[in-house]
Order: sequence, then C-alpha cells, then structure tokens
Amino acid sequence: MKAKTFFLSLALMSAATLWSATLEQAKSVYNKGDYAKALPMMIEQHKKSPKNGSIAHWLGVCLYNTGERQKSKQYFELAASRNVAEANKYLAKICYDNYDFTDAEDYLDDYEAALTKAKKPLDDVTQMKSSLNKARMMLDHVEQIVIIDSISVDKQSFLLAYNMSPSCGTLGNADLLPDAFSKNGVSIVQTSESGERIIWAQTDSKGISHLYESVRLIQGWDDKVRLDKMLNDGCDAAYPFMMQDGLTIYYAGNGNNSLGGYDIFMTRKDVETGDFFVPSNIGMPYNSPYDDYMLVIDEGKNIGWWATDRNQIPGKITIYTFIPNSTRINYDADDDNIADKALIKNYRDTWGKKDYSAMAADARNVSTNALSSIKEFSFHVYNGVVYRTFNDFKTPSGEKMMEELLVMQKHFANNKARLANLRKKYETASASEQTAMRSNILQLENSVDKARKDIEYMENSIRKAERN
Repeated sequence: MKAKTFFLSLALMSAATLWSATLEQAKSVYNKGDYAKALPMMIEQHKKSPKNGSIAHWLGVCLYNTGERQKSKQYFELAASRNVAEANKYLAKICYDNYDFTDAEDYLDDYEAALTKAKKPLDDVTQMKSSLNKARMMLDHVEQIVIIDSISVDKQSFLLAYNMSPSCGTLGNADLLPDAFSKNGVSIVQTSESGERIIWAQTDSKGISHLYESVRLIQGWDDKVRLDKMLNDGCDAAYPFMMQDGLTIYYAGNGNNSLGGYDIFMTRKDVETGDFFVPSNIGMPYNSPYDDYMLVIDEGKNIGWWATDRNQIPGKITIYTFIPNSTRINYDADDDNIADKALIKNYRDTWGKKDYSAMAADARNVSTNALSSIKEFSFHVYNGVVYRTFNDFKTPSGEKMMEELLVMQKHFANNKARLANLRKKYETASASEQTAMRSNILQLENSVDKARKDIEYMENSIRKAERN
C-alpha cells in the first residue's frame, strides 16, 4: 500500500514538473512577443488550468495581438475577475476599438484604481484617457462621405490597389528615388507627373520617419529638404501624398494627436514663407484607433483611397475608395448610428439609394462592360491546369485578383510601349534633350521593372488562392 502511495505521489510530482516546464516555455515565447507561436501553447495551458487568471490573461494577449480581438475579451474578463489588473487595460482597448467609450472609461477607472493601489505609474492610463477624449470629440464630427469600394489586400503590395491617373504622379518604394539620394530607410516615394518633384519618407538614425522633398534643377536634383518640423512631433511622419497644386500634402503620423497608431493628417504650404501650416487630423471616418494611412485624392477621377488595418488580420489591410467632398459635411452628432458610420461597419450604407458599383469598377480601371467583354485568357494554375474564363475560378478572391491582374498586364504593356518609344526618340535627340529625357527613361524603367515583379507576385497569389 505504501509502495502504491509512493509511486502515485511520484507520478503526480512528475506531471506537475512537466506542466510547469511547458508553462515556462510558453511564457518564454510570450515574453519575446512572438504571440502567434505562443498562442497554441497558451491555449493548451488554459485547458489544463481554466480558472488561472494569469494564463487567461496571457491567452487573451496572444489572441488580441494576432487579430482575434473580440475573441480575446472572454479571457480578459476571466483574468479581471481573478484580479489581474492589466486585463482591465485590454478590456478598455477592446471597447475603445469598438467605439464603446463609456465602457472603455469604466475599465480604465478599474485599471487606474489597481495601479494606484499597487503604487505603480499611471502613464498608460493617462495616455489612453487622452486618446479616449480625442475620439469622443471626433465622434461628434464624422464626415459624411460616399465610400464606393472596399478591398482586402496584402499589406506588402497594397499600392497595387491605387489605380491613379497619371496626373497624380507615381507611388512606389525606394526604387523611384534618384541615385543622388540614399535609399537606406526609405519607404514610400511619390514622384510628380512631370518627374520634376519627389517627396518621400525616410527614417533617421533613431528609427524615426521624416518627410523629405527635392526638385529637379537644370544641373540635376536639388539637395533634399526635410519638410517643416511641425509635421513631425517627435514621432513618425510617413506615407506622404502631395496634391497637384504642389502645396497640399496628406501624410500619416503616430504622434500625440493620433487616436492610436497612424492617423491621416493634412496641411498646406504657405506660398510666401515656404513653411507648412499647423497640420490637422482629418478625423473620422478616415481615422480610427487602428493604423490609417496613405490617403490619395485623384482630382482627375474625383475619387480617393486610403488604407487601414481596422478589423483585419496581421499582414492584411483594407483599401477604401471614396468620393472626396468639395466642402466638409458632417453627420448629425446625435445620430444613433454615428459609431457604426465612423467605424464603417458597412461601406455600402454610405450609398443611400444610389448604386455605385459601376463607378467602383471604373475606379479600379476595370469597367463592368470591359470585364464582361473578356471572353477568354490563358492562366496556368498548377499541374497543367489552365484557366481560360472567369467561370473556371473556384474562389471569389482568385477571380477578383485575376481581374486586377489583367489590368496590371494592360498597364505593363502600355508602359513597355512608352519606354520603347522614349528610347527610340532618345537615339535621335540632341545632347540637351537627352539630358532632360534620361531621368524619365530611368523612372519608366524602374516602373516597368517593379510592375513585372508585382505581376509575378499577383500570379503567385492567385495560384495560392486556387490551390487552397
């Protein structure tokens, strides 16, 4: 009997030791911030100890940071009931993300009380309450815009969704930057239609992103100029877009005037002094507690785009296409559905009684008539399987990407033709004309090379969608 008791005790001790080691492993991965890897480990630990508040909190954090914010709520609630103070902070964040500002404030009060009792700093609470107050003010001034389209894209190739008119210039990466400038830390670059002006975002030695501008002179590119420091309040200024007037700029910042992450700001240059006026946050529905950035307005098409990762999984973002207002018109602040409109619960709710489907297709440079007229194409999927019509597609995402691919291929062919024509003219041009043409040729070469890579990426994405 004693032997049985001894072996039973030994077995229980071994099991406890094994569980502890597995939990420590999970905590190690968690503490490194690798939430995707830690998630399944924390799920297993929660199953073993479903009433453990700390494990519930860690599981909630993993879910929250891998895009499952609503699912994480139940675990934070359990953790909060077990007096895990930080769980209240995440519950406040979830409510804040959903524009439930009253409950967000209640959770923040609980979090503040716990920190005060433990004599811990209140910096988190102060910052979150500041953001909460700004969001409440913005919710009283939500702009009434018509959003004609919404597409989900991979973040690494999101610029493909911006089918701008040539008058907007070109958006791209560091490859668009002339060789005269360092390309280290360069992200988004915009060139003007004429190619005479460039504006770009570039990080400094401290990792902070600033905006720079340069213009092309007769003897070459002028020195880069860092745009007015008031565009950068010690945090990042990125994703710039200069309007055709050369004075109005939209950009994204994540400083003190942001709701959380990147917000979109707008300012104009003073013609007399060359300085920029104090930037203004353009508010809701453009901005949210998530990252919102890269707003572009195409005056030729009278449409605009902006990017956001609200309600998206990591690696994916949403591109909204909208009709810019000539003058700002806000919704009634007392509207019962004002939060849904600010969050953009359903972009088609902005349509009213009008159907903007044809306009949305045209904004993508694909008209509904043009799509219906495409009878046949040839696209190799896998193992000898070739699609020849849209009816061959098994997934809506694959079909949608194929539409975009056909447009990309058309632009690619057009730009190749333009490049060939420009090179031909260059051969017979004078020395001074060749100097003026050289930069345009290089720029077009970079554009063609980038388009070739983008097409290859899109083709692989279609194949992946169809195989899965």
